[in-house]
Order: sequence, then C-alpha cells, then structure tokens
Amino acid sequence: MLGHQATAQEDTRWRLLQAAAEVFAEVGYHAATTREICKRAGVNLASIHYYYGDKAELYREVFRLPFLDESNTFTTLDIGQVSLKEALLAFYGWLFPPTDEEDPMLELFMRLHAREDAEPSGVLGDAMVQAFRPNHDQMQALLCREFGLDKPDTEMDRLTFAVIGLATVYFHSRSALEFFSPNLIKGKQAKETMTERLVEYAVALIESDRKRRATVANAHT
Repeated sequence: MLGHQATAQEDTRWRLLQAAAEVFAEVGYHAATTREICKRAGVNLASIHYYYGDKAELYREVFRLPFLDESNTFTTLDIGQVSLKEALLAFYGWLFPPTDEEDPMLELFMRLHAREDAEPSGVLGDAMVQAFRPNHDQMQALLCREFGLDKPDTEMDRLTFAVIGLATVYFHSRSALEFFSPNLIKGKQAKETMTERLVEYAVALIESDRKRRATVANAHT
C-alpha cells in the first residue's frame, strides 16, 4: 500500500490502523479500548499517544485511510483529456476493486461506516468529508465539463451527489446490503459487474439531466 519498503514507524502505524479498524468495527468507538487495540497490533500502550495523540484521532485516521489509497487514480485524472466513461470507471472501480479475494480491510471499512451511521461516535467531525473532498471536487469538475459550465450550479450539486451516491450507499447501508443481497458485491466477478452497472447508471443520469437542461433552455428561448 505504501509503494515502498515500510520503515519501522510506518509498520507500527499500519499495524495500529489495522487493529483499530478491527476493534472499532467489532464493538464500536465507545466500547473500544486502546489496550485491546495495542494488544492486537502487538505494540506498547503508549504507541497510540505517540502516533495519534488519542483514541479519537486514531478513529478519525481509520476513516481517512480508504481515501489515501494509492490505487485511487480518479483524483489524478486529467479531466480535459479523459472520456466520461473512463473517468466513471476509475471512480467506481476504486470503490469496488475487482480483487480475486475479498479485501478484509474493505470489509472492515464498510462495517465501520454502517456502525458509525447506527451508533454515531460523536468524534468523527468532518474528517471523512474532508478526506473525500478531492473525489467530490474531481467528480464535479468532470460533470461541469460535460455540461459546459464554468462552475457548478444547484442542479449540478444535485447531480454530483446522485452520481456519487450510486456507490456510497453500499458502504453506508452495509447491514441492509448483507440482509437483502449478501452476494451482490462478493468476489471479483460481482465487483466487476457492479462497476460496469454503476457506470451505465451514472451515464443514464447524466444524459437525463442533459436532456432536462436542454428542454429548460429551449423553453426560455
């Protein structure tokens, strides 16, 4: 994940994040103890204070982690050169990577999102929102390009959240997903199919809004 040989400090931080993600996903923020997290990480109890300050900041860092993934190529795309479908494929493909096996960390993140929604910790603040912001801004820039807009208007805000929400619902509603369709995104083929469908759905939304804008514009001419 780091793209280079991890230093001792990076290895310790990563083990803390992995252990914290497990514990927070299992019992929630309030019931989680720093002692249990350090025990699972195989580090001394002072490590959380040294690297993160306190349990609250460690929790926020766990939620930021998915957005720092080096496999997220969407935010680095040249919006002026990439096609709409290529950009959407990069975005949804990052959220649903077609790995041969289930990514245990991705599973933990999805469980964490579901638990945070059901049992708000009260300490997350805007950490996750700020971490996701580059993705949101990039999506909005892509859509503004498609509609020839210099800056987003209210309708563009609405469309941006609709396109992004097609995917994020699978993270925020993990319990519902597991109850109604537990195999929907299980395994490589399922994730590849999901990515393809999300691109198709997003293109349909965008084209629908393109027609709506044209209709409104014609009505005022």
